[in-house]
Amino acid sequence: MPKKTRKHKTAKKTKKSGVAKVIKKAKKGLNKIAAYLEKAKVKYKMLEHKMVYTAHDLAQTTKKKINEIAKVVLVKTDKGFDLVIVPASKYIDFAAIKAALKVKKVTMAAEKDITKYLKTKVGLLHPFGNIYKIPTLMDKGFSRADKLLASAGSYVESVEIALNDFEKLVQPIRGVFSKSKK
Repeated sequence: MPKKTRKHKTAKKTKKSGVAKVIKKAKKGLNKIAAYLEKAKVKYKMLEHKMVYTAHDLAQTTKKKINEIAKVVLVKTDKGFDLVIVPASKYIDFAAIKAALKVKKVTMAAEKDITKYLKTKVGLLHPFGNIYKIPTLMDKGFSRADKLLASAGSYVESVEIALNDFEKLVQPIRGVFSKSKK
């Protein structure tokens, strides 16, 4: 069960520029994802909860549907890195990713890749690949969900955003990138 929920509406216009306002909020403790969403004027909710390390832990802690929880995985291809988002109830399908990207090799990125290239810790990947400046692939398994819940770059905060808003912001490559758990 979440400890605390902060609701954010779209950012209000002030005399200060939008970017200056976002930077000021980031300095006051608003995390990078919240600052990005404020700047984009998108409605979202930040959920504070106990420390979680996996998407499954997040589902249990927040009592949300597992299909709405995003599992975010960094994959390495012969062309670079890609972020893959699948429902937490599914496995990554590397063969499908390989076919969709038309690459020869796809593997799970190493922990050192996450820390070196994305400047974050393992378990803190958020689904906004455009912030990392890498392509994002999104599984069609989210098509039945109205919302997406994922890490906000913190072990104790997650972001809930309407799926339509997420897709407008990130513009992910859509496809079937997962397979059911056995």
